[in-house]
Amino acid sequence: MVLSCMRFALFVLPCAAARLIQPRRAFLAVPASLLPVMRRSDAAVAAPSKAASPAAAKQQILAGYDELGRLLRDFEAVVSGGGGDGVRRVLGTVGTVSPVYLIEPAFRLLFDEDESLPMEYIETVESLMRNLAAADSEAYSAIFIEFSSAKGKPADYFGRSKQAVARARDDWRQLMDYLSM
Repeated sequence: MVLSCMRFALFVLPCAAARLIQPRRAFLAVPASLLPVMRRSDAAVAAPSKAASPAAAKQQILAGYDELGRLLRDFEAVVSGGGGDGVRRVLGTVGTVSPVYLIEPAFRLLFDEDESLPMEYIETVESLMRNLAAADSEAYSAIFIEFSSAKGKPADYFGRSKQAVARARDDWRQLMDYLSM
């Protein structure tokens, strides 16, 4: 009896497993063989990246400033349409399509390129990033406050998020003034 169980375990099970594996390999072979000839869309290939030149950084900075302005103007509509994640999407923390996404490297690139910028520029960049993080944190907290044991209403959190966005936009404007934009 023990010998027949061992024979089953050593010979029958591996053969059965091999029969199961073979169809999976064949199934994956067809899509894998098509990979070299398939063409991806340009949108799928174009991954967001840091600004590579001062001109690209300035373009991103202008677009991000406009985006924060739209967020402040349409804050209630963004919240009603997308909730906290709608706000966070504009701030560049959900997804990668917002011009605010990877904005710190753009500001730092311009600092590295221009020796005439004062140290207050970097301090303002850090203040901007703190305000963007605060806006993101408040919008994120608004998503879960109704189900939390903490006190508060989503509107309170969204209000603080909007205030942080306004402070961030003020910092942004100051940075653009340093850059003569």
